[in-house]
Amino acid sequence: MGRPREISAEERAELIRQGYRPIEIWVPDTTSEAYRKEAARQARAAVEADRQAGIAELVDENAAEDWDKL
Repeated sequence: MGRPREISAEERAELIRQGYRPIEIWVPDTTSEAYRKEAARQARAAVEADRQAGIAELVDENAAEDWDKL
């Protein structure tokens, strides 16, 4: 996918004039094994919490395995 195109100084100035401000957003690397393991752990924990709360209609028995389909 790569980095987005860098904007020119003129484009940047115009966006600032229009009321925009530049920000940088960092997000988790969803392709990392550590992220996938933690997401699977949290999915299992959510299913177990629902099960213990008696919320059977919201429990998807295979929710944790859905992470492997990505």
